[in-house]
Amino acid sequence: MKHRVTARVDLERIGHNYNYINSLVGDARVMAVVKADAYGHGSIEVARKLESLGCTDFAVACLSEAQELRAFGISGNILILGPTDAKLINEVIEGDFIQTVDSLDYAKVLAKRGRVRVHIKVDTGMSRLGIYCHSEAYISPCADEISGIASLENISVEGIFTHFADSDGDGEQFTRWQYKMFTSLLSELDSRNINVGIRHCCNSAATIRYPEMHLDMVRAGIILFGLMPSANIKDENILPAMRLSARVCAVHTLKAGDCVSYGCGYRAKCDTRVAVIAIGYADGFSRVYSGKELIRINGKTFATVGRICMDMCMVDIGLDFECSVRDEAVIFETAEDIERLASALGTINYEILCSLKHRVKLEYV
Repeated sequence: MKHRVTARVDLERIGHNYNYINSLVGDARVMAVVKADAYGHGSIEVARKLESLGCTDFAVACLSEAQELRAFGISGNILILGPTDAKLINEVIEGDFIQTVDSLDYAKVLAKRGRVRVHIKVDTGMSRLGIYCHSEAYISPCADEISGIASLENISVEGIFTHFADSDGDGEQFTRWQYKMFTSLLSELDSRNINVGIRHCCNSAATIRYPEMHLDMVRAGIILFGLMPSANIKDENILPAMRLSARVCAVHTLKAGDCVSYGCGYRAKCDTRVAVIAIGYADGFSRVYSGKELIRINGKTFATVGRICMDMCMVDIGLDFECSVRDEAVIFETAEDIERLASALGTINYEILCSLKHRVKLEYV
């Protein structure tokens, strides 16, 4: 291995996933969600690959992420999902970005800065961002507020969307309620002849689980990178695109009773050998993994021994196992590997990908 820690990203698999998602949604467009550095996969290379396949719509979390895409030549529509400070709106305009608007008041602030492209966000139950529309009683007031936004001279309304809170959950009731609120609002807007442009509500889970809700566009995030949003969503056509591995940087012998790592919490029960792996919590390999069987070397899986350090961790390989300096230690390469890491950490697969740090070298195949 050339680098101490390497995340190998298979762009062809990401391309395969994008094309497969396209096949699922028919005439609807696919918005590629590439926020958080494309869930750790590298937003620039991923966006370039997707744009070469015809993707015209991207979503990011904030202005700086949008600017990075533009700076590296991504020319498609870029939707900023989060709010942008009023002092930075001129940069939104200059970058030709689309700004999410979650209230008439915010739209008025934007309008003072010049002509801004926007998508209006409606809160149908996520209770995060958006114009409140949690029940039928709020459909008319919500439409009133949207009408006010659409009437502003410098606001170009190009889309409207909501976000599902439980589309990957055990039941369907809440998602169907949110969809009902959103489509009822769309019908109200249509009856008022208010054109709100592209309509979208499906995240990754809903894209697979609720084909009847695709509308004009879907927002594909985690499924682009080959992972399922939860155990309730399954599709074997989606392929994982990242393989994380680290270098064995030392192999040495311990005597019975020798301790390993900080706190001396682990002592060798007999003479053995320890392989030192060049990955630690500063790379995103959490201390919580200490003592868990998660690292694979030359086809065999080992538990770490002692506390995981900032830059390294150790595994007991015994006296007879073949292992040398520069051998590869695989952290994950399958969806099941990532789920195992997530389970050990008590979290979800999204966090495993997004927790990789900047010194993890991204390589593309």
